[in-house]
Amino acid sequence: MKILMIGGSGNISWHCTNKLLENGHDVYVLNRKCTILTRRELNPNAKRIVADINDLQSVKQLLGNTKFDIVADFICYKMEDAQRDIELFGHNTKHFIFISSAGNYKREGYCLPITEERELTSINWEYSKNKIQCEQIFMKAYREQNFPVTIIRPGHTYDTLIPEAVGNGDWTIAKRIIEKKPIIVHGDGTVWWTLTNSYDFAAAFAGVAEDTETIGEAYHIVGDEVLTWNEITHTVAHALGNPMPDIVYIPAKIIELEEPVWGAGITEHKMWCDVYDNSKIKQVVPTWKTQVSLRNGIEYTVNWLNEKECRKRVNLGLDHLIDKLCTKYR
Repeated sequence: MKILMIGGSGNISWHCTNKLLENGHDVYVLNRKCTILTRRELNPNAKRIVADINDLQSVKQLLGNTKFDIVADFICYKMEDAQRDIELFGHNTKHFIFISSAGNYKREGYCLPITEERELTSINWEYSKNKIQCEQIFMKAYREQNFPVTIIRPGHTYDTLIPEAVGNGDWTIAKRIIEKKPIIVHGDGTVWWTLTNSYDFAAAFAGVAEDTETIGEAYHIVGDEVLTWNEITHTVAHALGNPMPDIVYIPAKIIELEEPVWGAGITEHKMWCDVYDNSKIKQVVPTWKTQVSLRNGIEYTVNWLNEKECRKRVNLGLDHLIDKLCTKYR
């Protein structure tokens, strides 16, 4: 099949691109190419289209009347992005896949495990609010215009980004662990959390993409391994050479009070147990299961980041914020 990946070289999408190529598909990747130094190198068998998807008229001219069997958008974050995709691909694809987020599920007042039928809601977390609005727009187009959309909700997925309780996945927290500086874990670190390696995500993603019976449905793709944030933090620290990290425990609500924008994702998602029922995705891909443990996956991630210094991005603003909070609440 002829497949267009919008993004295609990121933390989640790079393995998906490779899996589709491995399965024998003709894969095109549309992105700006400007962040190539901090990402994995694109598989040479993929056909690259260099463009900014937000430049609607330019992309229209570039794609022309080209039709794709599958289009998957990994960088659709806002309502305008969803509306743009419907305009671009409403008549040019047989199957459109929107990469949403498992962070959209309502946590408070519900039992575990989480299923796809759970209510979607977000109060203060803009990322999740925007993803929910995108889902609503796509499903409205499916009902009213027969837009062939499938929604996929990734959980906490890692490959080039490092899973952290309080951080943004780049090298900032890793650098602090290596230098034996304090880091933050919300609450007491005993919340159960599900992590998914991008390699595992890709296998399930390909199964959904290749099955048109999934159109009109939503699926979360999350791993089978469930750990506490304490276990996750110590596993990551071990891979970085400091198995006994200096952890400062701070309640999630206090983090949000100190830094509302950054803290909203913690109080609306990370402070809650994150355990899923994977039966729906396994109806589509019956043989799918977690292949990569966190212990093995994080070593692979750290080794890749260590290969080139340019991959080790440090957010100085975040670094200073953590210093301030650790000093104040230790």
